[in-house]
Amino acid sequence: MGHISKWIGILTTQIKTYATLSGGFFCYFALIGLFMPFASLFLDEKGFNTLQIGEILAAVAATKIIGPGLWAHIADKSGRLSHLILLGCLLTLASLCLVFVSDGFWPVLMSFSLFMLFFNGILPQLEVLTLSSIDSGRQAYSRIRLWGSLGFIIATLSGGEILAATSSLYFPYLAMFWVLMLTLVSLQNRDPGQAIVSSAPGNIGSVSKRLFHPGFICFLISGLLMQISFGPFYNFFALYLRDSGFATSDVGMFMGVAIVVEVLMFYSAYLVFKAWSLNTIFLLCFLTTALRWLLTALYADNAWILALAMSMHAVSFALYHCACMAFFQHYFRPDQQNRAQAIYNGLFYGGGGAVGAIVTGWLWNNAGSGENSFLFAAGAAMLGLVFVVFTPKVRLG
Repeated sequence: MGHISKWIGILTTQIKTYATLSGGFFCYFALIGLFMPFASLFLDEKGFNTLQIGEILAAVAATKIIGPGLWAHIADKSGRLSHLILLGCLLTLASLCLVFVSDGFWPVLMSFSLFMLFFNGILPQLEVLTLSSIDSGRQAYSRIRLWGSLGFIIATLSGGEILAATSSLYFPYLAMFWVLMLTLVSLQNRDPGQAIVSSAPGNIGSVSKRLFHPGFICFLISGLLMQISFGPFYNFFALYLRDSGFATSDVGMFMGVAIVVEVLMFYSAYLVFKAWSLNTIFLLCFLTTALRWLLTALYADNAWILALAMSMHAVSFALYHCACMAFFQHYFRPDQQNRAQAIYNGLFYGGGGAVGAIVTGWLWNNAGSGENSFLFAAGAAMLGLVFVVFTPKVRLG
């Protein structure tokens, strides 16, 4: 009986851990699912032009350069990931209140930036907490992470319907709801029983030595270009659809296509890893992404082709994200993973996102349409493909 009770206790703890981590991803990406398509509509409703919207969203993306690195430094010193996640949620909640009272370009830019500075610091800690809390590899990670995709699609679909029925100015109220939910879930997080320590394999040196390896620099440049290519999609896709004759509620439907295939990919990504090397997967991701943006640019008025392009999100985002996670896990020691996540979120999503937003806003404002922005995105993805060729060769078991 004692062994059975112990086994039941372990199983209950594992279920609670998986549920809490899944809930964290669900709520975090629900807010992303609200912010990504509808923040630009909110800013447009407040009277900003596309260049100003691009500048505000570029500043938001730039917070990913500072936030993850700052939180990673604190995490390395304290090792209390669950406490840092909760602190990030509380600071996000407090700073979001400023969005309600901000008006004018600079106040809105500052309030959005402060809000996202704290919010962007949460995900790297949640990723590391997840990877250190599970013991069944990439398959378990992918199936926890897919709950983020479910949160994204629910927030996008419901947000589209609510804002279409009311006004885009209600965007901050919906954001507040998801931050509150994330905070409540984060209260249940627990750090793993064993501290994250270095396994110190002989072929891995210091962080700086690994960072300045020519092959790794090529990997970073390719990732930067990948995120630059997502600039028009992350920041202006809702406006692009509106200008192409679609309704606000249609945004949620198109995003829904992307997230459904994303969930399917997260669920089955481990099968792809078994079949192909990471480098082959990276090549596939960049080729697919370039084709996706080309179709989006040329067939904006064709719902079926747009839906086909959105289905490529399974490869251009979900598979690419899993491949990057696997690459960082292989390339850095366990005790270096906080800094690795800071690099991933800071340089890729921060640097690439900021450049993508500002260039997209400039192109849109000066060229008069979103078509050139998506053609630029396709070119950025193809350029990234060149650097992938020189990325360190990795094959996972």
